[in-house]
Amino acid sequence: MKAEINKDIELVQILLYLSEQQEKTIQCINNKVYTTAISEWFAAYKNHSAVQLTKDLIHKENFIHIRPLQAILSLKDIIANPEHSLYAWGTAVTEFRRTSGFDAFFESQSGYYKWISDHITSCDFDTWVGFIDAYFRQKPDEFRLIVCPLAGNYGFSVEENGKNVAYTVRFEPKYDENGTPDWNFDFFAKGIAHEYAHCFVNPVVEAHVDLLQKHPDFFIKHKDIPNFYNTDYAVINEYFVRAFQIRFMECNHTLFPGFDIEKEYEYQRTAFLFIDRFVDVLQEFEASAVSFSDFYLARIERILAETTEH
Repeated sequence: MKAEINKDIELVQILLYLSEQQEKTIQCINNKVYTTAISEWFAAYKNHSAVQLTKDLIHKENFIHIRPLQAILSLKDIIANPEHSLYAWGTAVTEFRRTSGFDAFFESQSGYYKWISDHITSCDFDTWVGFIDAYFRQKPDEFRLIVCPLAGNYGFSVEENGKNVAYTVRFEPKYDENGTPDWNFDFFAKGIAHEYAHCFVNPVVEAHVDLLQKHPDFFIKHKDIPNFYNTDYAVINEYFVRAFQIRFMECNHTLFPGFDIEKEYEYQRTAFLFIDRFVDVLQEFEASAVSFSDFYLARIERILAETTEH
């Protein structure tokens, strides 16, 4: 399989960038090559209604993380339904795309996009994705891996034409403070494992939030969880996908011989205090023959109770 740079994803990320709400959108703005090109091309459109509506949605509807991506991927459905809550935004985005010459901008960046694609051709995406599918003992009807120069770290599923389509969006390349690209493929692979795992973990956890409500003591113990994991289910989602990314790197250590797994454990322990326990739990899952859903339902309350006791 190949990673793609998706025109629709770039469109919505540019709108988020022009909205100048980085404290909420948290894009990868060290990418000066790309952000300078965006600023120069779209300078006359910073006050366009599509930008203003995007800004309003960020403030009023928490239009961040996967929500803008899901919206842009559903744009045709949105603008076909005047009763849709995002209809005004969708029609404004359509008009912005036309009047700003977005398609011409995207074409103007083809050399830059190709430069990114050429650098990641050595990545064995088939092996990485195949491992993840096999690990969770299921797979979507379709999987799409999208590389975004401006933002990333998203994993979600949507229904498209009667199919379950899983998306993983990862930013690449990472730029240091001096504007130098850092092609760290260990980090890239770990991030893909993390985000794709969300497609399997989140539906299970979020379908049974009532089980989490019985164990408030577990969540009270966590003082340093990032603010955007502001619900109990988001914390548990993160525990499982972070534990899985560790197991992904451990199980595939021959592919990533330079990866410092102990440093990864130490980093995760700073906020996710019981990450070791969740890694152990996933090893129990690996040794079982049941679905992740059945395993989760059988074990989650005991996990939360056990960790609270210590």
